Amino acid sequence: MEVWVSISGEKKKYQGSFRSVMENIALEGKDKDLKLLSIHAPKKELRRFKRDLRAYSKDLFKTANEIAKWFYQKEYRKLSRLSKELRKKTDPQSAERYSKIQQQLSQVKEKLSALS
Repeated sequence: MEVWVSISGEKKKYQGSFRSVMENIALEGKDKDLKLLSIHAPKKELRRFKRDLRAYSKDLFKTANEIAKWFYQKEYRKLSRLSKELRKKTDPQSAERYSKIQQQLSQVKEKLSALS
């Protein structure tokens, strides 16, 4: 995905995955004037982006923020399910994976709170 955005009159290019582009726009565009200049993305991502942009009254910051939140919530739920499964197991490998998942959960919580 490639997005050209004007942030307070300065042109900026974001390139990468749908998730990373939306995160960067949400983090860098806070309390600034955002304008979408162009977007190049696969059809599925483009449809999702346009649908959300219309839903949020063509507010690019709000759209990027909500899409990034959606990705974080999706990851949080996935990690939460994994931790519930591993919590019951007693073998050392599961205990190690459980502790790693708990760290990842705390990181995702921090990112979610940063976007809120």
